[in-house]
Amino acid sequence: MVLAACGQAAPAASSAPSASGSQAAATPKPPADKVTLTGINSTELNLPTLVAIAKGYFAEENIELAEFVIGSSGTLRQGMIAKQYDFGLYAFVHVPIARLAGSPFKMVVQVHDQEIFGLIARTALKDQVKAVKDLKGKKIGFTTPGSGTWALANVYLRKAGLDPDKDVELVSLGGDNAVFYTALQSGRVDAIASFEPIGTKVIADNVGYYVLDAYAAGTAKEQLGSEKADALGLVTREDVIAAKPDLVKRMVNVQKKGLDFIRANTPSAIAGLIMGNTQAAQQFQGYDTALVARVIEHVKGGFGTGCVSKSGFDSEMKIALDYKLVSGPITFEQFADTSFAGSCP
Repeated sequence: MVLAACGQAAPAASSAPSASGSQAAATPKPPADKVTLTGINSTELNLPTLVAIAKGYFAEENIELAEFVIGSSGTLRQGMIAKQYDFGLYAFVHVPIARLAGSPFKMVVQVHDQEIFGLIARTALKDQVKAVKDLKGKKIGFTTPGSGTWALANVYLRKAGLDPDKDVELVSLGGDNAVFYTALQSGRVDAIASFEPIGTKVIADNVGYYVLDAYAAGTAKEQLGSEKADALGLVTREDVIAAKPDLVKRMVNVQKKGLDFIRANTPSAIAGLIMGNTQAAQQFQGYDTALVARVIEHVKGGFGTGCVSKSGFDSEMKIALDYKLVSGPITFEQFADTSFAGSCP
C-alpha cells in the first residue's frame, strides 16, 4: 500500500474503467521534502511559521518540518554558512554580514515590515533611566555579536550620543529568552535589547519598562529614518535556490499563507490557534493564551504580504553603513530574490 507523506494511507486507485476501457492510474504523491528551519525565539520572526505549523500549511506544500531549531542567531548564521542548514529566519543584518563573508545568503520572503527591537530597563531604575542617554554606565543585555539585538542596540545608543564600546557594557546573553528575563530580574544587566515575546512578559510582570518601544508611534521614523524596513525574512543561499527552486517556492508559500492568516484574524484568534497546538505552543512556555494575545497585538501591524521592499532595503542598508554594523554595502539584487514573493510596490 502506498503511504502519503503524512503517514496516512493514500487513496486507492479507482477500479472503474476509463473511457478507453483501461483502469485509471492514480499519480502517486511524491515524498514530502524534509526541511530543518532555524530561528531565534522571536514572535515577530516566527509567528507565520507557528501559524503554519498549527494550520498544516507545511503539509499542504508537501513539506515535512523535520525540526524547527531555535538558538542564537549568530551561531545559526554560521551553521547556514557551513551548509548545516538551508533555511533560516533572520534579521536584515545577517544577509550582508554573510555575503561579505563570502556566503551568498538571500532573503526570499519578508515576514515583518518594520524594526522590532526596543530597549527595556529594569524597574528599579525607573527614576534614573528615562531615556536612552541615561543608560550611560549601565549593562545592556543582547543575544550575540552580529545579531539583530546587537545591531539595533548599537544604533539606539549611538543615536543618543553614547559610544557602545566605552559608555556602556554590552553583555551577550545568548538565545534563551528565559536568560534575558532572569538577567533583568536579578540585576545582572540593567537593560535588555528586547523583542517579543520577552518584552510583553517583562512588562506584565513589572520586571522592566520600555525606555524605547520600537512600536510606539513615530519611534521608527525618529530612530531609523523610516517607518518601514526589510527587518525580518526567510533566508536561504543561492546554491539552494539554484538546486531546489520548487522547494524554495513552497517554503515561501508556507510563510505567505501564515502572513495571510495573521492579517485576516484577531490577536485572540491567532493566540488561540497557536496555544491549541502542542508544537507551536512550545515557544510560549510560561505564557497563558491571554498574554500571548497581548504579545501578538503589540506586533501585528508589522506583518505584511511577504513582498520584499527596495525602499525598506535602502533604509536598513543606510543604517548598517552609517552605524558601521557591516564592513561595506551590498545591493538590493544581492540581498533579495524577489521571484518567489514579489517586490513591494
